[in-house]
This record gives sequence, structure tokens and C-alpha cells, in this order.
Amino acid sequence: MMAGILLLLLTSLSFATVMGGAQVFKKDFFDPSLLKIDEGKYLGSFVANVDVILRDGKTVKLYDLIKGEPTILLLSYYTCEGSCPLRINNLNKLIKETSLKDRDFRVLVLSFDKQDTLEDLKEFVDTHGPFTDHWVFGLLKPEDIEALASSVGFKFFYSERDKTFVHTNVYIFLSPDGRVTRYLFGVVPRERDVRIALIEAESGRATLSSIVDLALLVCYTYDPSRSTFVVNPTIIFGGIGFALFGSVALFALISGRLAKREV
Repeated sequence: MMAGILLLLLTSLSFATVMGGAQVFKKDFFDPSLLKIDEGKYLGSFVANVDVILRDGKTVKLYDLIKGEPTILLLSYYTCEGSCPLRINNLNKLIKETSLKDRDFRVLVLSFDKQDTLEDLKEFVDTHGPFTDHWVFGLLKPEDIEALASSVGFKFFYSERDKTFVHTNVYIFLSPDGRVTRYLFGVVPRERDVRIALIEAESGRATLSSIVDLALLVCYTYDPSRSTFVVNPTIIFGGIGFALFGSVALFALISGRLAKREV
């Protein structure tokens, strides 16, 4: 009996170590809540202005890449065979096939894998492209990976058993001055959600479609439980109230005219 208990304890034992700032979990069961981003803590905060190594080997500051434009930040890695290429390809397809292609913004893909090389980056871009002009791909120095991830609340763990990273699938929106303005989770972005999130990130900057943009911001509100924008309930109830008021007013007007005719 005691031997059986000991065997059970040994087979269910799990442990974590720290390597290069990323936690490595060796266990059969992974708690997804470990990857949860505390949005309230990071929304409005400034992203770390780290060094970014571009495809041509040139190193620039992250803020120089934003260049005063709203930016979608994707933390990924180039040897991923799972959700990273899916998340990137779906956004690229969405931009190509919708009016998003005509908007001014940047998509910045940065690797959180310190083992990634420029060759890995180039192979990924060549394999999954072509990409629109919005896209910029880069690498980070090992010491900057943790700084950037920590500044936006992004968490990732390496599974020795599966030889892969476990990480949050999220599109992070940044304002032109480098503040985090929105998180959209998942790998299949919706045009409406991306468009509204970009409007938020623009921080009120005037655009040719500013009237339409303003209408979207008024009519929709963000639902964190579903990571999507939904119709603002105040608009619904306001519309119902307005409709009821209009109906009552119309009924009163018609009744008044009928009464006058009877007289």
C-alpha cells in the first residue's frame, strides 16, 4: 500500500526551473491560467523601448519602428509549427482582403526565442509571405526578451517534453507613443475588432474616415470575457427608448388630429 502511494507521488511530481528568464515546466498537466495577462495592470503602460534586430541585420529601437503609427505587436517565434504562423497568416490575410489594407498602421513581429536566428526569420518570411507593407519582422537580444515581455504582461514557458513553447496567443495594440491600448486574444482576428482596436490606438488622431471611426467607438464596447467588441448596451436601450418615445409621440399626434376631425 505504501509502495503504491510513493509510486503515485513520483509519477505525478512536476517541477519548474528558470532558463534565460523563461520558465520551463516539466509536467503532464499545464494550468492555462499561468498565461493569463492582467489587462488592467498593463493597459495604458508604456512598452519597453528595446533594441530590435531587423532582417538586414540592422539594429533599431522599437519606438523608431512605430514611427508615430498605431502598431499591432505579435510576440512569436520563427521555428514554431503551431499557433504562431496561424496567428500571423490569418492577420495578413485579413489585411489583404479588407479595407484594413488602406489604413496607416504597423504590424511588428518579434521573436521571444533567444535561439532564433536571422536565417530562421528570413525562412519564415519567405515561406509565409508575401506580406503587406504594414509588416516588420525582427529579433530581440536575450536580455531584451524578458524586458519586452514583462512590459506587456506576456508569458511563455518552454516544455522540455514537447520541445516547444507554450505561450499566450494575443494581438497587442500600441499607441503611436508606445502605450498598450488593447489586447485581442486568439488566432483568428475579426476585421471589426482589429479596426476598432486600431482606432483606439490612434489616440484620437484625425483620419479621413474619422466620422465612421467615431461611430464605431460609440456603438461598440469591448467585452473582455469574449475578447471582442460588442454592441454597446446603452445604444440598444437608448434606441429602444427613443423608439418608444417616438411611437408615443406619433400616437398622440394621430389621436389629436382624429379628435379635431370628430369635432
